[in-house]
Amino acid sequence: MELNFLPTEEQAMLRESVRRWAACRDVRETGDAEADWAYGAEQGWLMAGLPEEAGGLGGSDADSAVIAEELGRALVRAGFVESGMVAAHVLLAASPERAEEVAIGGALPILAHDEPGMRARYLDVSTCAVDDGGWKLTGRKSAIVGSASSVIVSARLPDGAIGLFEIPADDAALRTYETIDGRAGGELSLDATPAELLLSGATAEAALREAIDRALVLESAEALGAMEAAFDMTREYLMTRKQYGQLIGDFQALRHRIADMFIELEQARSILQVGLAGLASSDAGERARLAAATRARVAQAGVFVCGQAIQLHGGIGVTDEYPVGHFFKRIVAFANRHGGEARQVERFAELSYS
Repeated sequence: MELNFLPTEEQAMLRESVRRWAACRDVRETGDAEADWAYGAEQGWLMAGLPEEAGGLGGSDADSAVIAEELGRALVRAGFVESGMVAAHVLLAASPERAEEVAIGGALPILAHDEPGMRARYLDVSTCAVDDGGWKLTGRKSAIVGSASSVIVSARLPDGAIGLFEIPADDAALRTYETIDGRAGGELSLDATPAELLLSGATAEAALREAIDRALVLESAEALGAMEAAFDMTREYLMTRKQYGQLIGDFQALRHRIADMFIELEQARSILQVGLAGLASSDAGERARLAAATRARVAQAGVFVCGQAIQLHGGIGVTDEYPVGHFFKRIVAFANRHGGEARQVERFAELSYS
C-alpha cells in the first residue's frame, strides 16, 4: 500500500485555488448552497475525481480529498462530498452519462441509505422494493445531509438482493430540517413510491459498499479541514491574547495543550492518507477496514482538537458570534454520523478478524 504524504504539483495548485475562494467566506454564515455548488461546478471541482469518459478530469479520490479539506476549512454547507464525490460515483456505476450530469453541475443527486437503527450495519436494509408494473419502494431513510435534485435509495428486492433506485426530489416525501452545524438535513418516507431501478444484485451491492467507504474517507477529509482551521485560529489567539502582562501562549501549561492538539491533528492527517490508499485498493475488505479506521480516528481527533480550541479561547469560544464554536458543531455532527465513532471502531475490529 503506497502512502503519498506530499501533494503533487497539480494538487497544490488545486488546494490554493479552493483556499483563495474559501478565504473570502464567513464560517458563521450559512451562505448560498446553490450558488456555491454552481461555482464549484464552474471551477471543475466536481470533475476532479471522475474518469474522463464520464466528463471528469481523470483524477483520484486524493484529488477530491484536497477539495473536501479546503471546503471543510470554510465550513461550506453545499454537498460537494455527498453529491459530487459519493453519489456521482454511484451514478457512474450505472451510466457514465449520468455521472457527467453531476460533473457539469446539472444534477445534484444524494445517496439515501441510512435507516433508523442501522448504526453502520450497512447491509441491514429494511426498505423494500416491489415490482408492480413498475418499481415501488416502501420504507424510511434517515440522516440525509444536503439538498438534492434526486435521491438514490437502497432497497431490498423481492429475491433478497439489494437494489439502488432513483427518485426525483419532487416526488420524494422528504422532511427537511437544519442540522446542528447549519446544514440541510432530511428524512425520507416511502410508501409505495415509484422509483427507477439503477443497479441490482452484486453490482448494486459493490457500488453501495464503495460509496459508503468513499463517504467515510472524504467526509473525514472535510472534517480534517475544520480541525485545521480551529487549530490555526487557536494558535493565533494564544500568540496575541495577553493576560497579566504577557502572552497567554507563553504559559507552559497552555503550550502543552496546543502541542497535544497538534499531535492529534497530525495523526488525523496521517490516517487520512491511509484511508485514501485504501480507496485505491482492489481489496474491498481492506478498503472497508481502512475506511472505518479513518473515520473513527479522525472523529476522535476532531472532538479533542475542537473541544480544546473552545477551552483555550475561554468564554468567547462558546458564543455564536465567534467562529471557533462553529467548527466544534461541524465536528460533533461529523462524529455522530454513520453510527458514531465507537461503532466505526467496532466495524474496524469486525473487519479485521472476520
